[in-house]
Amino acid sequence: MALRPLELRDVAAALDRELAGAVVQKIWAPWSERLELELRQPGRTTRLRISVEGQGGRLSIIDARTVTAEKPSPWLLRLRKELVGRRVAHLATPGGREVRLELVRPGSPARTVVAELGTPGALLLLGEAERPLASSEGRARPPRPPSLVPENAPPSRLPPVEGLALGRAAEELLGAQEEAAHRAAARRARLQPLRARVQRLVRTREKVRAEAARDAEAEEHRRLGELLRHHHPEIPRGAATVRLTEWTEAGERQVDVPLDPALTPRAQVDRHFHLYRRLSRGSALARERLVQLDQEVVAAEQALREAEAADEGETGSAEARPVPARRKAPAVHRPYRVFHSADGHPIWVGRAGADNDALTFQIARPHHLWLHARGVPGAHVVVPLDRKEEVPPEVLLDAAHLALHHARGGGASRGEVAWTRARLVRRVKGGPPGQVTYSGEKVLSIRVEPGRVERLQRSRDVEAKPPRGGRRGV
Repeated sequence: MALRPLELRDVAAALDRELAGAVVQKIWAPWSERLELELRQPGRTTRLRISVEGQGGRLSIIDARTVTAEKPSPWLLRLRKELVGRRVAHLATPGGREVRLELVRPGSPARTVVAELGTPGALLLLGEAERPLASSEGRARPPRPPSLVPENAPPSRLPPVEGLALGRAAEELLGAQEEAAHRAAARRARLQPLRARVQRLVRTREKVRAEAARDAEAEEHRRLGELLRHHHPEIPRGAATVRLTEWTEAGERQVDVPLDPALTPRAQVDRHFHLYRRLSRGSALARERLVQLDQEVVAAEQALREAEAADEGETGSAEARPVPARRKAPAVHRPYRVFHSADGHPIWVGRAGADNDALTFQIARPHHLWLHARGVPGAHVVVPLDRKEEVPPEVLLDAAHLALHHARGGGASRGEVAWTRARLVRRVKGGPPGQVTYSGEKVLSIRVEPGRVERLQRSRDVEAKPPRGGRRGV
């Protein structure tokens, strides 16, 4: 709680009488909402604090300045340049929430420090004719119109003392409360990263645990793949479902197997076995990762408990600095779009010249498949694969369709697409970003299937994030 209007008026009036003619020797600004001046009078040194912090705005007398390791800000450097060596001419409160400190020097225009208490508060430096010179906000502006003291203003909480004693009473009234708030903010700042890490690890562990439990789903794909393979001649092309006979330990039963009308019967079988291999491999890796995550969660929780139990009183005589609001991290640009084949395999399509370059040489791994429409400018297309994994035929066709669709003249009904491994792609020396040469390529000549292109366009995933790290050293 800041000083009340009547308290601020009384403190300003008392200090105006006591500090008249005092010379500014030193100035500190521990942070943007606080200003401290060391004033010298014959036989006496006084430290004046002007604070515009929301919960501790005040005008007071302090015994020791706030010590920080911060470098002087441009605001503080300007204050020192303009105010050191000047004398206090007048200290007043023109309204209920403002303080004006006028400082003079022979042969130089007066300078005025204006403190606007409140939320948000601000400190201003004014020159001749109220001309704005600087501000703690970082931009010079004129002061706001003074606020009026309400007729039913709450009474003063300060003791009936005069002079500097009243200024010290103002500091005693709010200083301890504000320091406690600062220390609580500093404690939150110390603990928040640890708490966030625990929460992040727990969320990740739950996702990995769900991935590790997909063995049953993988087994179901294997079962359907076996069933379709044994009844390969009975699968009608273009159907959405087929009923097949399955022999189990309990005997014969009829099973309705869903189909993708866009796939051939052989591709239906390959799709289920591909998903079986992917899910089985993913589940095994997830179980290994789960063991590591369990250890990380235990370690993070232990670190949090130790930090919470630490003695917060051992912070020295300096006050804790208020924690500034955290800025939201800027969005990371993703240099490619993500599409999905019929079996869910991701396909990355570059956006432009520089983005094509980033996709091919920073994101793609050497063993990934790289495609480009032959003989025309267009997008680089990358199919991420595991080491020694061969690209499924339908995924290759989908990627080739995307390469043609995102090439110049993408509406053609026929086209050729070259494909090779990403490690065989090279930049053209001196050429613009995205211009490359390649070797070891194979060429696929295709007739564009509009239905396939439409399906791929619907599969675009705008939320997918790029993988961590680049291709080098993989």
